[in-house]
Amino acid sequence: MPRLQWPSIVARAADIVTIYDQVGGCTLRQAYYRLVAEGLIPHTAPTYRRLSARLAQARREEHFPDLIDPLREVHVPPAWSDAGAFLRAAPDWFALDRTAGQATALYVACEKDTLRAQLTGWLERPGIPVLVVRGFGSQSYVQVVRERTARDERPAVLLYVGDFDASGADIERDWVARTACWSRVERVLLTHDQVRAYELPAAVGKAGDPRWAGFARQYELDPGQPVQWEVEALDPTELQRLVLAAVAPHIDRRVLTDRIAEEERQRGQLRAFTEGWPLNRSPDRG
Repeated sequence: MPRLQWPSIVARAADIVTIYDQVGGCTLRQAYYRLVAEGLIPHTAPTYRRLSARLAQARREEHFPDLIDPLREVHVPPAWSDAGAFLRAAPDWFALDRTAGQATALYVACEKDTLRAQLTGWLERPGIPVLVVRGFGSQSYVQVVRERTARDERPAVLLYVGDFDASGADIERDWVARTACWSRVERVLLTHDQVRAYELPAAVGKAGDPRWAGFARQYELDPGQPVQWEVEALDPTELQRLVLAAVAPHIDRRVLTDRIAEEERQRGQLRAFTEGWPLNRSPDRG
């Protein structure tokens, strides 16, 4: 690959982030894999670190759009100026379970935290829960999911989003086996067919991965050259389309519309109640 032209790369990264803003925002990792997919930068750890530094500098100079950082937040207890302010905000916080009345209890799981912000945004309207597996999930998390699905009489259905590689396939297998609560599991992304259809670039896989030999045999890949395909390399609008298309058959739109209407009706009742609260009334002083 020729010498990297970083000003052009940063400019293209800004375009990519702007596109992602239309579908819920973009992480550094997603911008990186889109640049790799376009052949603008190599898939190496030093290049990732260099890109991170370049984009951070561009953000400090205030000529680069914001990125999502799902791991760094300000953790502060909720607070209001007074009780009246709290009550006026309360109606907007109120929500019903929008999945009530649907035939199945649908969940969407993603292998990594990088897609959490997008998935929760895309699935907010139908109220579908999002699970972030984060590799081989903890037993505590497994138990939380098992207990939640057990409280629901409806059959639980899992739609799965993850990388296409030996470890990713085993992470999905492990998660499904340990939770053991699904009536149906569907891998939405990535699949072997999608990798070929979208001509996604392969990245170097993990050397010495004991799962690679079996994975390579299954998909007729070179057993001596471990490779992997990252879900972040897929165009964001296409990723959103595929997720929503997989969700759509499980949603009765009439039931959902009625549920949202009932939610708004009850919010209206709350607003009518809170409008009577005295504003900024100071306690009487004797």
